[in-house]
Amino acid sequence: MGKNRDNRDDNADFRSLSFDVCTVKALMASTNRYKTLFESAGDAIFVMDFKGQIIDGNRVACEKLRLPRNDMLNKTTMEIISPEHAPFWPERMDELRRLRHIIFETALQAEDGTVVPVEASCRAIEYDNQPAVLTIARDITERIEAEKEKAKLRSQLRQAQKMEAIGTLAGGIAHDFNNILQSIFGYTEIAGIHASQGKNPAGALDNILTASQRAKGLINQILSFSRQSEQEKQAVQINLIVKEVLKLIRASLPATIEIKGRNLNTDAVVEADPIQIHQVMMNLCSNAHHAMRKDGGVLEVKLADIDIGHDKAAQLGGITEGPYIELTIKDSGHGIPNEYMERIFDPYFTSKEKGEGTGLGLAVVHGIISSHGGAITVESEVGKGTTFHVIFPKKKQISSQDKPAAIDTPGRQEGTEKLLFIDDEPALIDIGKEILSSLGYQVTSCTASDEALSLFKENPERFDLVITDLTMPKMTGDLLAQEIMRIRPDIPVILFTGYSDLVSRERFNQLGIRDCLMKPLTRKDLAESIRRVLDQPPETTEDQADDN
Repeated sequence: MGKNRDNRDDNADFRSLSFDVCTVKALMASTNRYKTLFESAGDAIFVMDFKGQIIDGNRVACEKLRLPRNDMLNKTTMEIISPEHAPFWPERMDELRRLRHIIFETALQAEDGTVVPVEASCRAIEYDNQPAVLTIARDITERIEAEKEKAKLRSQLRQAQKMEAIGTLAGGIAHDFNNILQSIFGYTEIAGIHASQGKNPAGALDNILTASQRAKGLINQILSFSRQSEQEKQAVQINLIVKEVLKLIRASLPATIEIKGRNLNTDAVVEADPIQIHQVMMNLCSNAHHAMRKDGGVLEVKLADIDIGHDKAAQLGGITEGPYIELTIKDSGHGIPNEYMERIFDPYFTSKEKGEGTGLGLAVVHGIISSHGGAITVESEVGKGTTFHVIFPKKKQISSQDKPAAIDTPGRQEGTEKLLFIDDEPALIDIGKEILSSLGYQVTSCTASDEALSLFKENPERFDLVITDLTMPKMTGDLLAQEIMRIRPDIPVILFTGYSDLVSRERFNQLGIRDCLMKPLTRKDLAESIRRVLDQPPETTEDQADDN
């Protein structure tokens, strides 16, 4: 009996031992699977406590940080995050405690200083019975480079479409210019006839000025539209852009197409790049023109304030709900066939005949509108026309910084100061001297930059103001201004140019040039600029402030 009991006890012990061995083997197998998955992952994996101390990390984590495993385990999160992202990490951890899982973009900094942009997925877990953070950091270097390349291609696409639209409108622009030139030629001859007959030519001369202002406005519109560089978004009254575009395209439309504007006096403001909004309008109106060019029709452009609710926002691609301004462009042309409707916003898709369009236009329009947080929809029926609805989010409030700064025009426009006037065109020198002298100024003129610089060096105190053209041989106006201001830092300089470039204008201001004017100039433009520059109080230097 005792012997049997001993056998039963031995069997129980054996089974217990066998169970423990199986458990250990299972645990070891599970641990090995975990290690295999942990080390084979393509992303960097970190385990850290909420204070930021790194507890564990995989092979990819060591590779990204250029560190051996033991050295990595001595690091904290703040030591492996790039300096520009490190200040945000504590805030991220507070967010993780609340939400238990967050995803965001940040950057790791390797031991050799290399910065690796990553998408971090952080989850709150327990590790060795302690609260911890599991972070999977995916390298997004290639994604960022791809996005940069896409942005570059989008910019090129927009520019190509601009050139296509300019080509479409070239006939209308030439027509408008020829009308303007005809007015200038005609009224110039009339002024000559009146002068020879002893009559006052003032009326004819006023008409010449009016025609010249029209030409200036048309040039500015073309330059704004064709400018390759993009501007930053700013507060824009969209109705002003709509009116400007309608004025520009009117000359290119045949008499059989009527333009109707509705509610174009609304002062709704959007946060936008005005050049790109101009481009959207130009493209949609150009398409409407093409649809009606054969049989004529009506181009109707309308603005309206609308509110987008949750359901409508979801239908329009998940835009933000709230107040919007809607731009509607409707034509009575041939319409778009149903089989084309789903493809009209695809790049390089066009239903036009070969040589009439590249198919870039609507793809660019869609991209611009999306980048502004807006949406575009289209309705069309063959034989009855097409309507595009474009919406942009309204700017809720115009701050004082958004409003264009008012320019105080001095009461007087004349003066007696001594001016140095430089332009390489003799005809413009004659005109400038005549106008400035009529305002009372004492004018010394030069047609070459080096001649003007030598004259200034002889007696820098002789002049109160320098006015120079930008584009001149040997030395451009901005370089001449720098040389002159190096000789006499307090001398005010006005620069004028025939090409408007906002970036360059900002650079000129940084150089100390007091004003930059766009050709062609009127007598009033020049007179106001001179007084504005000469009458402004001199800037107080730091040394002067210290002395006071």
